[in-house]
Amino acid sequence: MRRRFQSIIILLGLVGLGANAKAMSYGLHGYYRARSVANADLDLQTPNSSIPNSNDRFGFIAYNQMRLRLEPTLKLNDFLAIHGLFDVLDNILFGTEETRELGVNAPIIGTLTLPPGAGSFWMTGGNAGENAAFNVRAVWTEILSPIGLFRIGRQPSHWGLGIFQNDGRARQSDFGDMADRVLYLAQIDLAGSSSVSAGLLWDIPFEAQFDPRAQGLDGQIRSNAQDAHQFGTFVLYDREDWNVGLFGGYRRRDGPEGATTTTVRDAAGNSVAAGSDGNTNLFFADLYGKYQLNQYRFQIEGVYVGGKVTTGVAADGIAFQGLGAGTGCGSGGIICMPANQPIQVLMAAMEIDAEYDFGGEWNLKSGFAQGDGNILSSKVTQLGFRPDYQIALMMFNMPLGTSPTFYDGTSGARLAGGVPTTGNYINNALYASTGYKHRFNFPEDFPGEWFKLGTQITTAWAHQKNINLDFAELTGTANLPEISESADSMWKRWYGVELDVSAEVKVLEHLYAALEGGFLLPGRAYDIDVNLVNPGSIVAQVPDDKAQYAWMIRLTTSIEF
Repeated sequence: MRRRFQSIIILLGLVGLGANAKAMSYGLHGYYRARSVANADLDLQTPNSSIPNSNDRFGFIAYNQMRLRLEPTLKLNDFLAIHGLFDVLDNILFGTEETRELGVNAPIIGTLTLPPGAGSFWMTGGNAGENAAFNVRAVWTEILSPIGLFRIGRQPSHWGLGIFQNDGRARQSDFGDMADRVLYLAQIDLAGSSSVSAGLLWDIPFEAQFDPRAQGLDGQIRSNAQDAHQFGTFVLYDREDWNVGLFGGYRRRDGPEGATTTTVRDAAGNSVAAGSDGNTNLFFADLYGKYQLNQYRFQIEGVYVGGKVTTGVAADGIAFQGLGAGTGCGSGGIICMPANQPIQVLMAAMEIDAEYDFGGEWNLKSGFAQGDGNILSSKVTQLGFRPDYQIALMMFNMPLGTSPTFYDGTSGARLAGGVPTTGNYINNALYASTGYKHRFNFPEDFPGEWFKLGTQITTAWAHQKNINLDFAELTGTANLPEISESADSMWKRWYGVELDVSAEVKVLEHLYAALEGGFLLPGRAYDIDVNLVNPGSIVAQVPDDKAQYAWMIRLTTSIEF
């Protein structure tokens, strides 16, 4: 079980307050990781001379990246410790120093960035994958008291399988959720080698305050009520061969009704303030369970998110005919999500794995991520797994596919579309994945060193249509196009099948290397095959275009310490 509370539970069980405090000690763990990546046709389109304005966007892409992760611990005594998590050259491409933020992928519209505060679905510092030369991901302190453990500061957040809270600390992880959190944790030992662990937490994912000593008091003074706060609790019942736990919470933000949240461009290209701010009152429940039977391990996690949320999302205006300058939401082609949107999200995952004495390792993964036929609808039902929960090398790990492209019906200018159909997280999918690895141990003269060969096969179906947009409804302007996938059944919206192979080695005690390759045969869900309602022939017709295969190779080398 990949839960990060385990080290705390062990600490509570082994360290007694009656013991003498030990001298201060320091430890450092982490890794240096370098990757070489090559992939071909992730857009799943190839040149097609029979189609005007070919949907092919690119072909072969190759790049190198690196990261030095440092996880220092300063233990002052048996009761006080300070921890940190720092990334140097955080997945930066060789020769660059750029900052990236994980956005929300919307076919046709493109990548949408959630504004701070209003769009704080996740935690402070939790959505970055490339963060310049030096990234302070987390620093927190742990205080062991007679009544339990207190953890205060910016800290990793993980629960269960990691579909809803994932700290991104696995070998091939890139992102990771961090929380500005005050956490209290206690454990009660029961009869029969069982225990109950429980905790309370207060998160501050967005804070709009300032220190008047540094900022003065002559500017805008915001109300404390504009901040986002999350209150949660969890309980875990643990036995030697099984455990079950529930993590739940409530998030609240009293946003200024009617205020704007971001800046976008209208159909005329002017930069204008847009985005609707408002309140957030949402709650979540995350149930996790594990059962160990001999060499087999069964794990399951289910998440429900409900209530109301203000995302503050606004999309650039699309330059449809007749749309020009605008002053905000609903004008100039600008698309804004309403404040206080109802949210109702269901997600679930199951894993079964086994390790055999002869060296075999088998796994089965399956799950469901709720989709939405109209991702920009007034009700939020599409959220997606955290991106560090991975089932394949490409599928729901790399942006894939190409959405239909809109061209002006008169001038032929490109208006919108031509962006990935699916992003780098499990979303709008019912999936299944199974794999096998065989471990070959080196001779006894090389303890702990091994070599593995493995294969994985993954397939998935789209729960709802990925593309189903009515621009007249979204913008409030009549006689605009409406576009929808032609497939009317989930089983016709097959994402395809991906076959991955891998070779891994662990040598010299600290050196790990992996060579992985994947081949994706796309299904109909990635085909460009849509129905278009086109009043006044505002846009050109969208011809069908079948998706083609893609492949990827990734070489990872890391020194772990």
